[in-house]
Amino acid sequence: MKNWDTLEADATMILNKHFTVGRGGNTINKVVIHHNGGNLSIAGCYSVWQTREASAHYQVESSGRIGQLVWDANTAWHAGNGPANRTSIGIEHADITNSPWWVSEAALDNGAHLTAALCKYYKLGRPRWRKNVFPHRDFYATACPASLSGGQNSAYMKRAQLWYDRMTGKKPSPTPAPTSTDELQEVIDSMKATHIIFNDKDNPDALYIADILGQTYYHVPTPSILHERTVVLQRTGAKVKYWKEFSAARPATNLANKAAFGVEVPFK
Repeated sequence: MKNWDTLEADATMILNKHFTVGRGGNTINKVVIHHNGGNLSIAGCYSVWQTREASAHYQVESSGRIGQLVWDANTAWHAGNGPANRTSIGIEHADITNSPWWVSEAALDNGAHLTAALCKYYKLGRPRWRKNVFPHRDFYATACPASLSGGQNSAYMKRAQLWYDRMTGKKPSPTPAPTSTDELQEVIDSMKATHIIFNDKDNPDALYIADILGQTYYHVPTPSILHERTVVLQRTGAKVKYWKEFSAARPATNLANKAAFGVEVPFK
């Protein structure tokens, strides 16, 4: 960025179509994170959005260079959801690999810095996942933003918060204990855990184990037959790093509206 405080991008290539002028009287209250599904340049995004009925406000190249393609005051067509589009800024990030999708260090750092700058400029507060910074998949049936809501999410959000603290001159408050399933996911990411064990709300005796990386879950008839690489969940024991009941509200491919009771970590 030429100027983080005024949101002046490195390059400006404003689209002449596939966005809506104004925001219909709405104010900006969030940032929505996307990935390209490819390694696109700013000019590459401009070209794609000339023929595709989609757009985003910013593109972060793998080099870290940032371009603006829709003015913030206008509504970009990025979230696949009208109300979300009218109240958000959309940031696209270039991928450097596709198996898995992954963004470069430069794109992660400058994308996080841009997220922080937007949160400061629009007075959204310190960046917090699913509070004022959201993945595209929360508004549309998609896997976007891939690694930025998965393996790189923790690093991205920590970097965004660090930049925000530096830009505002504020010292971060102590992190409170998680109180939602979304925050539980942050705990899982920070622990590098691979599985979570949980019970069915309607059948407390039924035990399930979820593969965090594979986004799948399995019914476990008896705890004794758990796979040897996992740890049987107990209320006490060094292997259990976190213990709190959560009311889950996540897609069936993740925690399937279950109540999660604890995180388990694989044997070293």
